[in-house]
Amino acid sequence: MKKISLLLCSTLLFGCNSKGQTQQDVVKKSDKFYTEKLIDSDFLKYAETSKVDSLKAEIRDSFYIYNDDTFKIAHIDAEELAEFSFDFFLPNLNKILEKRKVRLTAAKLNTDDNSFEVTINQDIIQLYKQEELKDYSFWDTAPRNFFKQVNKILKAKNIDEQFYLLYGGNDLHVLLLTENQFSIISEYFKDNKKEKPYKP
Repeated sequence: MKKISLLLCSTLLFGCNSKGQTQQDVVKKSDKFYTEKLIDSDFLKYAETSKVDSLKAEIRDSFYIYNDDTFKIAHIDAEELAEFSFDFFLPNLNKILEKRKVRLTAAKLNTDDNSFEVTINQDIIQLYKQEELKDYSFWDTAPRNFFKQVNKILKAKNIDEQFYLLYGGNDLHVLLLTENQFSIISEYFKDNKKEKPYKP
């Protein structure tokens, strides 16, 4: 009887262990599917040739897509943007855009404290409204309006990438992605909303 119990227990333990390994293998295969799909989508098209192998390794090892060397990501900081401190992020943004032969300029239209209009490459847009300033939603509105306008500029130049927002507040970043790359990343992070990029 003892032998039967021991045999049954071993079988159950082995079965559970096999099942656990199988699930882990499925996760790894799933990760590999997304990493290879992202690499094949020309995610590293603008990276320096000397850095492509190490960037591929980062993506394959942990789906790390946040390296500046990809020329796809920039830290913005919603507070800096909403307070018209464009010099905080424009140099890094322009490093990315120069690879696509685009240059951005941005400035507050005038010194009036009650005006929230800015120029982006000679186009005038309103970053946010007075009521959005009062209810503190301007940290969300300003980046959305800013990058909607930048995306219009990219579209007019027939660039197949658009800026997507990532995180928010002081941690706000942008990712410059094709629609296909956006879909792959969104699908990969479908269970982790915090890491999902979103449209402005």
